[in-house]
Amino acid sequence: MVGCSVVVRFIALCMQSALLGLLLGPFAQASDLVEEIVTVKTPSGHQQAGVLGISGSGSRPTKLLVIVSGHPGVTRPFVNAIGRIQTKQDGNFLVRSRKYLVSETIATLLLDCRSDFETLCTDEYQASVGRTEDIQLLVDQVRQRVSSLSEVWVISTSRGVITTAGIAKHAPDRYRGVIHTAGTYGKAIDQGVRFERTSVSQYFVHHKDDPCAMTLHEHAVALTSKNRYPLVTVFGGSGFRGQPCQAFTQHGFTGQEEKVARAIRGLVETGRLESTTIE
Repeated sequence: MVGCSVVVRFIALCMQSALLGLLLGPFAQASDLVEEIVTVKTPSGHQQAGVLGISGSGSRPTKLLVIVSGHPGVTRPFVNAIGRIQTKQDGNFLVRSRKYLVSETIATLLLDCRSDFETLCTDEYQASVGRTEDIQLLVDQVRQRVSSLSEVWVISTSRGVITTAGIAKHAPDRYRGVIHTAGTYGKAIDQGVRFERTSVSQYFVHHKDDPCAMTLHEHAVALTSKNRYPLVTVFGGSGFRGQPCQAFTQHGFTGQEEKVARAIRGLVETGRLESTTIE
């Protein structure tokens, strides 16, 4: 009888959650984070989608933080049966940590790749002017809907750095800051986006023990030293699992997600780095 009672309560909870999802329509709420899937049609005729996240406390954010996931870069957000927004990349560092990036000051916009890229957001497209312009269309739509926004930042992780390096090259005047985390810097340079200094401030965040051969900490040190960019080095973590370049090793800041995300949030809120180390 106890087991049946638990099952009944579980079913009731699921029904209540499903009803909440229907009432929210395109929105999905987790704690004080309210999210909505937004889309815009691009000049190619395809869709550019994203997930807009705003604090549920009645805030009027002034800063938009655009989020670019890592490989394969195709998030394809959808509202699940209980009214929550899911993606095909929920394990990705920035995707799973985005709730820590939102505040009364900051709204987030988690990007998908353009709809004609079904399984992979290619390096060539990520580095292109077209990618930058497709993102800008969605940013413009969000800024029209959230009129309090006055400043835009962008952050990437891993192979998404090709997109953020492209933005720094193609549209530096549209962004207040660009943040690259655990980046495949060599892959970006191969595509002609070389992290040259432009009018936008650029910041780098990297784990000291990143085990991925494409994203070693020494690569970040070399790049930031050459171009005089600030580098935040992350130490520690726990619960590491999977292959070296996957999201639940030091490459994805596992066990340190909240600390890293909150440090990034502080940077976006103030425009200043509080520390160059996270332990």
